[in-house]
Amino acid sequence: MSREVDRIHDIEHRSGSRAGVEQGHWRPWLDSHLNRELGVGALPRGWRDPPSRVAIDILLEELGQPQRRYESILVAGTNGKTTVTRATSALLHAAGHRVGTFTSPHLDRVNERIAIDGAPITDQALARLFARIASAETKMSLALSWFEVVTAAAMMWFAWQKVDLAVVEVGLGGEHDATAVAMPALVALTNIDLDHTELFGTTRPDVASAESTIVTAGHGLVLGESDPSLRGCFTRRRPRPLWVRGVDFGVSERASTSKGQVITLETPAASYRAVSIVLSGAQHAENVSIALMVAECATRPVPDPVVREVLSVLSSPGRAELVCAEPRVLVDGAHNPAGARALAATLSESFPGDRRTYVIGTSVDKPAAEIVAALGIRPSDEVVCCSASSPRALPAADLLEIVRTASPSTATEAVGGVRDAVRRAVGSLPRSGLVVVTGSLYVVAEARRLFRNPTGP
Repeated sequence: MSREVDRIHDIEHRSGSRAGVEQGHWRPWLDSHLNRELGVGALPRGWRDPPSRVAIDILLEELGQPQRRYESILVAGTNGKTTVTRATSALLHAAGHRVGTFTSPHLDRVNERIAIDGAPITDQALARLFARIASAETKMSLALSWFEVVTAAAMMWFAWQKVDLAVVEVGLGGEHDATAVAMPALVALTNIDLDHTELFGTTRPDVASAESTIVTAGHGLVLGESDPSLRGCFTRRRPRPLWVRGVDFGVSERASTSKGQVITLETPAASYRAVSIVLSGAQHAENVSIALMVAECATRPVPDPVVREVLSVLSSPGRAELVCAEPRVLVDGAHNPAGARALAATLSESFPGDRRTYVIGTSVDKPAAEIVAALGIRPSDEVVCCSASSPRALPAADLLEIVRTASPSTATEAVGGVRDAVRRAVGSLPRSGLVVVTGSLYVVAEARRLFRNPTGP
């Protein structure tokens, strides 16, 4: 074991208890930090705004630079990051690598964000990591955010567990995101569209410019965004090598099936013909192609049997996911117009003639009118508006007015919370109907929990 990792363990054992973050009692401490995902907590004096990596850089120095003990791959972009991250990790693990995975946000428990070879971190391990971070935070008088704490914990855990590679989903944007401390040898960029416009600008070139700062000259880039007009934002960063979807790799054939889709994947090293995947929609076929290209950079080529085995069972919770077969309930965390358009295309392709009842909830900082318009709601559909249990949730009554303006011929109502909204939608569903829960990952997370309960929603 390296001297740096030995030092991390030694300090953790000596000082973890001093921070008061004892096993089983770390949640209140973690939740005391500013959480921009939930919009919780006022900005303290001296907070870094615009964002800065100063605090997490200082923290990781104190922790012994654990992120330097393994190679990292960063996955950035607007949509599809979690799917690409999970698919890449699964392919690399099946090809023989020990792989750490960091994703965000989580649907149920924070443990989901940090995994080794697909297994989420335990509460006991998180307690040890947070105790060490709490000690460093106090010692160095740092003002850390919730996301910085969890990111640092992931970096430490991957070092402790001696991973070969870590596949890390970027939180927001480029070089200022906490995950950028990983200093990756390779970056994957899924796509570019409008989201978080208050931070990155109101045009796609603005967003591309912000996202491109995660790319480091002389290191590899797998570019999933195929729009040639945006390519210059990335080539100016001088990545070497550069692989572009639609030019160097991609999906050459695709057919929807009752169980997902069958696709043919092309990479510089191989052609993978008629691969069955359970994920529906063109966007997931593209995400899989990006993940395969990234995996190929580490294992060239990825053995054909490995690709087929992994992709045949690969799921992406909360993304075009059928959580109940009778009645049929599909959840998708589309939280921006691009995601809503992708969902609309998936529904038209996979469920073309079904009567749909939408359960929609959004956040106050999202363009709700554009999201609703992008869903392609038909006059024959129904819409139930709701609010997730989140400080950022748009009130259901406000969303109802937006939906009525966008789809005046569609039957609509507001039913407060997610549980009641889902019950209302399921209760009124015709035999051939489909309930679609969307608009926010927080809404989707609550809906998924209902269907894991044996008594149903």
